[in-house]
Amino acid sequence: MENSTFNDSFFETTEAPFLVYSSYSMRQIIAAMCTTTAIVGLIGNALVIIAVRLSKKLRTVTNVFVINLSISDLISCVCLPWEVVAVLGEDGWPLPQAEWLCAVTSIFIIISTGCSVTNLALIALNRWVRITKSPVLARRIYARRNIIFMVIFSWLMPLCVTLIPPLTGFGELGYEPRYSSCSWVKANPYSSHHSVIVGVFYFPIPLITIGFCYGSIFRYVVKTSRRMAQHEVNSVSGLVSASDSSMRKNLWKRQVKVTKNLVYVVAAFVICSTLFIFSFLPLGYDWSIRMTPYAIAIVYFNCITDPIIYATSHPDFKEAFGYMIRCRWKDIPQSSASSRLSK
Repeated sequence: MENSTFNDSFFETTEAPFLVYSSYSMRQIIAAMCTTTAIVGLIGNALVIIAVRLSKKLRTVTNVFVINLSISDLISCVCLPWEVVAVLGEDGWPLPQAEWLCAVTSIFIIISTGCSVTNLALIALNRWVRITKSPVLARRIYARRNIIFMVIFSWLMPLCVTLIPPLTGFGELGYEPRYSSCSWVKANPYSSHHSVIVGVFYFPIPLITIGFCYGSIFRYVVKTSRRMAQHEVNSVSGLVSASDSSMRKNLWKRQVKVTKNLVYVVAAFVICSTLFIFSFLPLGYDWSIRMTPYAIAIVYFNCITDPIIYATSHPDFKEAFGYMIRCRWKDIPQSSASSRLSK
């Protein structure tokens, strides 16, 4: 009996706990990724917001949601330094007198992530209506009151999904010791259920909406391009004014180019989010658990991809950024015929 007790106590005291971070350098890598994202994201998203503020040409309905997306990314970037503090603390949350900071950080990051996904879906809907429906219907749908409602919804939905369950005792947000991060506290038995609820509201419906809208746009673009090719033949024959045909063609090309740019934004988000979702699959492997912090850091990296995409491929943002970088703020184009007609 004594021998059995000795063996039990021996194995209990010598069994090493599983460590997500096998070395401190892993923590430093995650911290470096989050720090880079925070700095670049703050600058990039601020430039997007300032560009729209300075250029009337950029004040379109679509860019209302682009600005909302940038604001949500800015919030994430502001919160990331506290994630750095958490991950560098080997012995728990380094600020025991301010544990609420970690809880607030997790709340804001989860809410801003949900707002980002919702805005991507709203942008896709806007491009679908703008390209495939009549201008009259588009103006009716995107009246000022409806736009305000959409923006409020993009924040209200993730706010409710994030806060209501923990406030009613269903899950807990704060410092998670296993990953040294501000997230769901796994010690609470309902936290995993809360994370599933968040995932259900955040991903399936918006991603299905995005896929449907851009798929429909692609089919419409193919059909319309063929009609425009035939239209050009008729205009050459003198049946239609060549100048009118050229103007419609240029406007169409601009719409397609802007839509392609927004597809790149969606693709970047989907790639980053897929890695995050994959990391939470119950694979049961140590490597998959250790990859989770990297997957989360890559999701944060999405906060800086949007401004980069706008600066390199969006025709209007690219132009505005060029003037801003050269400190020629007053020379930023304010309007054009194509921008007025593309709203």
